[in-house]
Amino acid sequence: MPCINHYTKQYSKKKSSKRKTIAEKSVKELVGVLDRVFSEYIRLKGADDQGYCICVTCGKAYHWKEIHCGHFIGRANKVARFDELNAAPQCVRCNSFRGGEHHIYRMYLINKHGKEIIEELEHKAMLGGSYDRFWLQQNIIKYREKVKLLKQEKGL
Repeated sequence: MPCINHYTKQYSKKKSSKRKTIAEKSVKELVGVLDRVFSEYIRLKGADDQGYCICVTCGKAYHWKEIHCGHFIGRANKVARFDELNAAPQCVRCNSFRGGEHHIYRMYLINKHGKEIIEELEHKAMLGGSYDRFWLQQNIIKYREKVKLLKQEKGL
């Protein structure tokens, strides 16, 4: 049944209450779903048993629901976007308002994984690529399971 918006006199169809499955979603929608579940995984992985993460750039503690999933190589780069070594908990201030604190993030990665990780991630950033529908669907399933397990392990 159409609805009318009395302010603009436009008709619109009501949205179906049925949610799309991952098999029905477009590639763009799948990337959005994977973004959310991957971010949740990275933040939960970095959280302690009370649910607090340490920002990798400023060192302050935040609840995992109040912190971002920061990326060393920006999310616009498709090849490195969902690489677990490229992502870590980062507070909103550092990630958004301070541009990711790239130089501090770099030192964090070197201290945690060695200098080679920087070269590996920067090499990945130079590679082009696009997302395969099947790959996106499989990673959504994989990270949903990882999130579920982490929440059970940590009691969150």
